[in-house]
Amino acid sequence: MEKYPLALRYLIRLLLLFTVVTALIMTRQLLVPLFLSILFAYLLYPAAHKMEQGQFPRIATNLILIVGSFTLLVGVIYGIALLIVTFTEDLPEIKEQLDTNITRFRWALGRTFGVTAEQLDSVVESIRGSGQYIAEFFTGTANTILTVGLLPVYTFLLLFYRNKFQDFVFQLVPDSQHQVTRAIIDQAAEVVPKYLKGLFMVCFILIGLNSLGFYLIGVNYALLLGLIAAIFNLIPYLGTVIGYGIALLFVLATQSPTLALGVIGQFFVVQFIENNILTPNITGSYVQINPLVTILSLIAGGMIWGLPGMFMVIPYLAMLKIVCENIESLKPIGFLLGTRGTEEHSLTLQSFIKIGSDNS
Repeated sequence: MEKYPLALRYLIRLLLLFTVVTALIMTRQLLVPLFLSILFAYLLYPAAHKMEQGQFPRIATNLILIVGSFTLLVGVIYGIALLIVTFTEDLPEIKEQLDTNITRFRWALGRTFGVTAEQLDSVVESIRGSGQYIAEFFTGTANTILTVGLLPVYTFLLLFYRNKFQDFVFQLVPDSQHQVTRAIIDQAAEVVPKYLKGLFMVCFILIGLNSLGFYLIGVNYALLLGLIAAIFNLIPYLGTVIGYGIALLFVLATQSPTLALGVIGQFFVVQFIENNILTPNITGSYVQINPLVTILSLIAGGMIWGLPGMFMVIPYLAMLKIVCENIESLKPIGFLLGTRGTEEHSLTLQSFIKIGSDNS
């Protein structure tokens, strides 16, 4: 490519990037469960390795770990389903309270700011019309049940054939690069499982903290809202705001503005506990990606693969960073992705952005 003019080389790279992004979007149904399975395989790898060292056969090890972990996952999903069923049974009362609150809000807004009923009605109809997007979301989710069912199969095969995949990678690279390749594989096998394990531990602790807090301040459906806020917390920076934003809107719509202030207060309390106690001591600093790259990657992951893309992008970004830091020609990219180089400003920056989340 060096024989081409500089402008043409950049154009070719942009076209290649556009082609890759297009391919990722078009093959979403195939790649999303596969990439999720790779993360599950990384998560289960340390336990599988220890069991095999204890003379457990690989097939038995994989079956025990996968059946156990996915049984736990199904149990969690079943519990969420029960909470949703309880919520939907109360929808008529919730709708009645919502209409009452909208009427009160219309009266207060008109008296304070002179907003006409027609202007507010158009806003209300727009909000109610957004329900079609929720329906589309659940329809799309239902259409992927079969694909999600392949996750344990993919995970089993990835764990079973992991040595074969490793040998394949070594066959691709020159002998002179085997040491670097080994370093990359070993670092990824150490960093990614620890990060994922810590992330899920923080999530389960936050389910308890969020639900208990909502219950104590008097929020209806405290467990369901606490669960939603904790799950969205798996998305760094943006997820916590989204999760608590959902809870805040629900309280504003169905209960009272005073209670909504309690939700805002709880948000800051829980964030302080997470950012200063939970995250530093559980997830540690396994993945050090700078906030700008993290936020841009989250947006890009959401644009390409939706919510699954936002959940997955940080672990894969961590793998990319490991690759770049071990290959000489890519070290500048690894430096750009990481947090090194701004140590003198890091304390001020972290204190400013940690109101969001510091999962990365």
